[in-house]
Amino acid sequence: MNATPSCNYTLRTIQPPTSDQTAYSELMMAGAPTGKVLDGVILEAALTWGPYLLLFVTDDVPYEEILHIYMLDKDLNTQDTAWLGAMYCTGIFSDLDAAGANTVRFRFFGGLAHTLTLLPKPSFALPFFSDPAFIRRPFKWTCRFRLGVQPLPETEAPPHW
Repeated sequence: MNATPSCNYTLRTIQPPTSDQTAYSELMMAGAPTGKVLDGVILEAALTWGPYLLLFVTDDVPYEEILHIYMLDKDLNTQDTAWLGAMYCTGIFSDLDAAGANTVRFRFFGGLAHTLTLLPKPSFALPFFSDPAFIRRPFKWTCRFRLGVQPLPETEAPPHW
């Protein structure tokens, strides 16, 4: 099963980001409202993987950007979710690559390559310890995708002072 891009989905902002409130939007399918409300306001990418929809959504908050990742079933029920972010860190979503049948690679924080591995069935996850430090999930004992991170190789040598 391959993850393939889908252009049938958009977001309609309900609450824009403010200093006091989190931004959230309604998921639209083929221009029609679905009633599904998600955190974030910018749909960076939508991928289909069998009967599942994988969404990458950002908040549009400079210097403290958060990437929300959602895995939804055909009825738009959330099967898994995670978010990447850290205070005072600028994240830019880029270089999305459906690298294999169950693997998606992307960049969000500079200098790091993120790998998302889709799981065919729920798998055991130890809350707070199964993911790298800056990745957060709701408290639960299973997950439908795993996230990994590795530093990108340096393209040029650092300056010698």
